[in-house]
Amino acid sequence: MIRKLTLLAFASATLLTGVEASAAIYSFGTPTHALPAVSGNGLTGQLWTNVDPNTDTLSQAQTIISGGFATANFRATTIDFPSGPAGTTSTSATYDSVLDTVAKSTLDNNSVLPDDVLNTVMRFAGFFGVQNAGEVWTFRLPSDDGSAVDIQGTRILNNDGIHSFSGPTTTVEFTAPGLYAINVLFFESQATEWGLEFQGGLDGATPTTALTPRLYTLVDFATPDDDRLDSIQPNGVPAPGSLSLIGAGLLAAVGLHKRRSPR
Repeated sequence: MIRKLTLLAFASATLLTGVEASAAIYSFGTPTHALPAVSGNGLTGQLWTNVDPNTDTLSQAQTIISGGFATANFRATTIDFPSGPAGTTSTSATYDSVLDTVAKSTLDNNSVLPDDVLNTVMRFAGFFGVQNAGEVWTFRLPSDDGSAVDIQGTRILNNDGIHSFSGPTTTVEFTAPGLYAINVLFFESQATEWGLEFQGGLDGATPTTALTPRLYTLVDFATPDDDRLDSIQPNGVPAPGSLSLIGAGLLAAVGLHKRRSPR
């Protein structure tokens, strides 16, 4: 009897260990918005170019983002820079060579195209679409240099500092369908190799950058009171059709929000 009880206790402990090991590290259940009837088409990419070359931390990068308008905005269908096989990095590149066709066709400031990626802060903002309750995602964020991912204001991946192309992995459970606010931050301040990839895999699938249907742009789906819109100049965004980022009504609302918001 003692032996049976011991074996039972061991089996129970093993089962509990397995359950704990498979549990997601983060859990979210209150989406920002209901899931739209359409699939996503990317995040709103933003560039702050020619920043202080001593920008070596995410905290410094966030200060730059909070301190003024983005130099340029575009639609990022994937977060894979430079684009190519997993783990691809580059030693030197201009935005003209880095941005893909969609990004360049939606870019609202073409003057950044000759700029080198060096001394740049990037943010990719919008929403992550969850289709079913109980989805568990594995997210990975390799980069060179620093990067981070925030969901609903919680930092789920922190890849801060100056380092070679590498990054952390985490798991996230979404207990309700809908749109969840997401930001991907990145800075590059060293004249060596650089790169950034945001990868995701559903329910144990190998993480990949092919997440476009799950990514919804900030300017298409945010409400006017979303503070992330403050980094976009109301008069600097091209009309709908050329940028396909923001409607005229929302653009006017953003301008109204800025006039009312204290600085």
